Amino acid sequence: MDYKRIKVSRTEDVVTVTLNRPDKLNGVDMGMFEELIHVSRALRKDRQLRAVIMTGSGDNFSSGLDFKSMMTNKSNAAKLLFKWWPGQSNRAQQVSSNWRKLSVPVIAAIDGYCWGAGMQIALGADFRICSPNANLSIMESKMGLTSDMAGSIALREVMPKDRAMLISICGQEVSAEEALKYGLVTEVCEDPLEAAQMLANKVKRMSPDVNAAMKHMYTRYWTAPAWKLLAYETYSQIRIMLGRNFGRMQSALRKKTPPEFQPRQRYW
Repeated sequence: MDYKRIKVSRTEDVVTVTLNRPDKLNGVDMGMFEELIHVSRALRKDRQLRAVIMTGSGDNFSSGLDFKSMMTNKSNAAKLLFKWWPGQSNRAQQVSSNWRKLSVPVIAAIDGYCWGAGMQIALGADFRICSPNANLSIMESKMGLTSDMAGSIALREVMPKDRAMLISICGQEVSAEEALKYGLVTEVCEDPLEAAQMLANKVKRMSPDVNAAMKHMYTRYWTAPAWKLLAYETYSQIRIMLGRNFGRMQSALRKKTPPEFQPRQRYW
């Protein structure tokens, strides 16, 4: 696909996805929805992939939904909200929920505005690293709307319910320091993209099978009954120990050399 609203670059086995409408503060229009859905689905099939970094071009992650662009075609809302089954993700929700389905860590590097739809996209990442001047907000309530882009899944995992309700209902703008205090972001640093790249390099030194198992364990079973989490722990451990990368890791530990991993196993 020839992307026009995002940029996708690859350095070895780490892919960087950049929201690329700087003249619109990376506002999310229908084209960006479609391109984010396409790239997230394509990356899910890539067993060579080790990590994904999401960021925005210019000085902002995203100012949110481009309402003016979206409202020029009234059918856009229907396309985004339609779903065959209530429990599945519609197209609006997939720009967040699809990143949770990847078998590799996804890291959001946030600078400037991260509002509305942009915040929902960032909540699909496993880690959020922001600059000190970042400004974050779940501001759909200011538009007379509720959040409907799947970010609430991550929100319930990282924040207390009362704080999540407060910033969502009031459309509160949150500074970097407040976001770190509330658990909305993982880290605050001067250069979030550089920090994201450093984290991706750390991830690459670990077994891709272990990374996949740990990610799915926490995203699928974080709020599940304990018995389901225990069952998945046992299942994933057995699958890892039967895989080639486990042997490579043990050999590297004995030789005290960096491990050379094979691509991720197919069942993750």
